[in-house]
Amino acid sequence: MKNKFLIAVFILTLAVCARLSVAFADSQVLSYTGSQQTWDVPAGVTSITVDAYGAKGATATTGSYGVGGEGGRTQATLTVTPGDTLYIYVGGKGTSLTGGGWNGGGYGYSGFSHQPGRGGGASDIRSGGTALANRILVAGGGGGGGVQAGTRPDGGAGGTTTGADGGDANTAGCGGDGGTGSAGGTGGTFSGYGTAQPGSLGLGGGDGTTSYPTYNNLGGGGGGGYYGGGCGDWGAGGGGSSWVTATGSSSITYTRGGRADNGQITITWAAPAISLKFEGIKMEGIKIPSS
Repeated sequence: MKNKFLIAVFILTLAVCARLSVAFADSQVLSYTGSQQTWDVPAGVTSITVDAYGAKGATATTGSYGVGGEGGRTQATLTVTPGDTLYIYVGGKGTSLTGGGWNGGGYGYSGFSHQPGRGGGASDIRSGGTALANRILVAGGGGGGGVQAGTRPDGGAGGTTTGADGGDANTAGCGGDGGTGSAGGTGGTFSGYGTAQPGSLGLGGGDGTTSYPTYNNLGGGGGGGYYGGGCGDWGAGGGGSSWVTATGSSSITYTRGGRADNGQITITWAAPAISLKFEGIKMEGIKIPSS
């Protein structure tokens, strides 16, 4: 009697199902151009990380050659809306022979062939418009160096919520004060030369738009900022303050100084995750009867 049985020649069942989510990060560096720039929020992006530097103030070319203050640094995560346009202002460093640094650097005073340093401009981001009231993040610029002989009057560094005061040199109070979160820095005072111009919202003192006292106030310009630093009176200019909106912001870090050039803003964002699904292959066994 023959035994009948089934020989399983091949039996294989393979079933694979996997899902992989991949998110891609991207960034863009915006450098100084001397004019407004724009950045459009990509589709699906609701948060960006910003690393911004204000610009350095200029070093004086005469007197005791007071060195310009460095621009400050502001880092923060900001809530944004996909499709919105952000307006980018990257500050320009101050110079010793022409105007203050672009975006709020103070011009300062010059005369008697003396050339103090001009203030560095702030770097900022604006949303919903281009007015100063539309700023959502600011990195303060450094103040310009002063020209008074003696102890070198260096410009105040920009950054933190209060910029550094400009150097006083030989006379207490002749350097401009740093800008704060609520007011511009006070202008320096030198006996017989009056008081230099204070900083204001977005502008370093000595911005070239105001009539100055009938004295030659040879001081460094204030740095631009949320509020600008005060202009020096023979002394150096104060640094501008930094600031971040309280609405939708987090992970805020302020650093005073750190930038010895034009400003810079780096924006980093993560694109929405892409889901990839992989399906497996299922193979059935083949059964062959035996005689």
